Amino acid sequence: MMKIRVLAMMFIAALAFSACSDDDDKDHVKVPEALTQALKTKYPAAGDVDWEQKGSYYVADCMVDGKDLDVWFNAQAEWRLTEIDLNWDNVPGTVQTAFSGSEYATWKRDDIDLLEYPNQPSIYVIEVEKGKTEYQLFYSEEGNLMQTKDVTGKDDTHWPID
Repeated sequence: MMKIRVLAMMFIAALAFSACSDDDDKDHVKVPEALTQALKTKYPAAGDVDWEQKGSYYVADCMVDGKDLDVWFNAQAEWRLTEIDLNWDNVPGTVQTAFSGSEYATWKRDDIDLLEYPNQPSIYVIEVEKGKTEYQLFYSEEGNLMQTKDVTGKDDTHWPID
C-alpha cells in the first residue's frame, strides 16, 4: 500500500512540474538582421518587438504609437502584411454603419483588426460571437461587406495575400 502512495505522489509531482514548464519563449525566434532592418525601415518607432515564425513567414509582434501590431515578412525580408488591433472607436464610420445594419449587429464583437497589405486596399475584420459560433466579417474602408468566414473552432489567423 505504501508503494502505491509513493508512486501516486511521484506521478502527481511529475505532472505538476511538467505543467509548470516555462514556455514564455516557445514562439520566440532569432531572426536574420535583414528582417530586423526591414521592420526598422517600415516602422522606425517599433518597440517591444518579439519575433515568431508562422509557416514560412516571420512575424514581429510590436508596439507602434501605442498600437499593437503584427508585422509579417517573408524569408526575403519583404513586408507582406500588418495586422493592427483596433477598438470600436477607431473603426471608420462607414464600417460601423454597415456592421450596425447587418444581421451580425446583435452578435458580440470580440476582436477588430485592420489588415494592411503592400498592394491591396486595407481591410477591416470584425470577429463576432454568438454562443459557440464565431465569424470573421471582412469590410472594405467604404463599408462593403466583402466576405464572411466561419472560424468556429478553427485557426483564425490572418495570413498574407501573395
